[in-house]
Amino acid sequence: MSDEMNPKEGKVLTFVNRRVNMKLVRIAREQWDVLAVLGDRGECQVLDFLTGPSAAQRSMLRLLRSQLPAEGPPRSVELCKALGDGIFELRRQPKGPKLRVLFFYDDGCRIVCTNAFRKAERTPRTEVRLARDLKRQYFSAKRLRRLRIEEESADG
Repeated sequence: MSDEMNPKEGKVLTFVNRRVNMKLVRIAREQWDVLAVLGDRGECQVLDFLTGPSAAQRSMLRLLRSQLPAEGPPRSVELCKALGDGIFELRRQPKGPKLRVLFFYDDGCRIVCTNAFRKAERTPRTEVRLARDLKRQYFSAKRLRRLRIEEESADG
């Protein structure tokens, strides 16, 4: 019996998931803290998309920078719709393609924007799936205390 390995002396497996480290950029902060997810290379898909050439994109960006921090998300279903699993869709109805920003809440007054896009009739499942995955990564990183929030640069 002395040949048997003590279960406590077995191999120690360590798993490091670098993907749970999450960087965010602060878009604005007042009563509500509005954040957006940063990619691995430091790019922000939401801000990059909303700094596009159309007036509708700029209007949505103004909403994220001024109205959301002061007032929180709109209470109207026409402007803010629940998609399930804690994911919400911020909506603008310009003529032509419809703009959407997906987000979730944290800590009561924190809004975390995950992705932005144009849609046709229905919100693409791939966009909702991405938002859910980013939400899961966010809360994993938060639990491990591996969230990092950067301030938005003055030019962006």
